[in-house]
Amino acid sequence: MLKMTRKGEYVKCPRCGGQARVVWVSQDGKTAAIKCVGYHSHSEIGPSTKGGSYYKTKKKAAKGMVFLIEDIGK
Repeated sequence: MLKMTRKGEYVKCPRCGGQARVVWVSQDGKTAAIKCVGYHSHSEIGPSTKGGSYYKTKKKAAKGMVFLIEDIGK
């Protein structure tokens, strides 16, 4: 797992392996939020294009996603 404790450090993104920056660290140092500079796809739930009350999942790509990482001290 990642070994980081300070905000502002650059680490490897757990999803794509690219460069990511630590933007938040919990007080106990066991959880951190990292922001990746790359694009990642994610799902959004919205109304279907066919109309009606049915919902379907849409895939979108977003830059700068934030991931929470637990147990960073291991």
